Amino acid sequence: MQDFNYLSDSDLLFLIENYVTKRNDYEHIANLIKGDIDIIGQMVDSDRVFEKVMHEGNKILHISPYFLFTLLLRRIFKLKKDDKRFIEDTLDELNSTEQLHPWNEKKIADLLSSTDVPNYLANVLALFMQTSRLYQIENDEEKHYRYIIDMIEEIQHSDNIRKFYIYCHIGNYALFFTGMFQEYIEHKFKYRKSLIDTRYYINFGKTYFGLASEHGMAREQELDDTLYSISEGFEIITKLLHSLRDEYFTSNNIKFTPPA
Repeated sequence: MQDFNYLSDSDLLFLIENYVTKRNDYEHIANLIKGDIDIIGQMVDSDRVFEKVMHEGNKILHISPYFLFTLLLRRIFKLKKDDKRFIEDTLDELNSTEQLHPWNEKKIADLLSSTDVPNYLANVLALFMQTSRLYQIENDEEKHYRYIIDMIEEIQHSDNIRKFYIYCHIGNYALFFTGMFQEYIEHKFKYRKSLIDTRYYINFGKTYFGLASEHGMAREQELDDTLYSISEGFEIITKLLHSLRDEYFTSNNIKFTPPA
């Protein structure tokens, strides 16, 4: 369940200032609604707040990346849930290969109805806005891992808890690149600047999110269902991230560039 715990005080004030138009006691309202996920969710999902963010774009320096991605991800999940063309095209694509458990419209709708998955994704995208963090398995780690194979090798020398964080990081890393920079991956592969294509990232992402979902730490942190959903629906989520990037970043004032 979406809990909005990562929204900053500035995020909450921004929401209130742009949602409540007939009052100006914003801090008092913030104290009243803090922790009320239904009211905050209604504000985050409002057209008024969305239009303000789209209009201001990168000029909005007083809201957090987590807030930005939470707003955009919740919106794209809801829009695509009602987009019959998106669902039909996605079903054709997913079921064009043999699968043990074929997808259907209800299964896709269940994924698109999740609040836990977009919340997890918002955290990942916000975290990876710091380019250096993309190559660190845990916070404040001195060693950097630029390639998935290096992360996999690190598993062999890690205790059980660190293995969980490596599994998650490999999944996050693969999802981030596949979802936000697929053309960048394919360009490098096409012109032989890299031997790695999109399928490579998808396969590793699905595998390691699956391993993470089965780990005891996932159950302790109540992430097992979320991580499993991302593993199973990896291709759908990458399509959602493509839509988010193309619909909200490319044609508006928000910029998102490939990491160095």
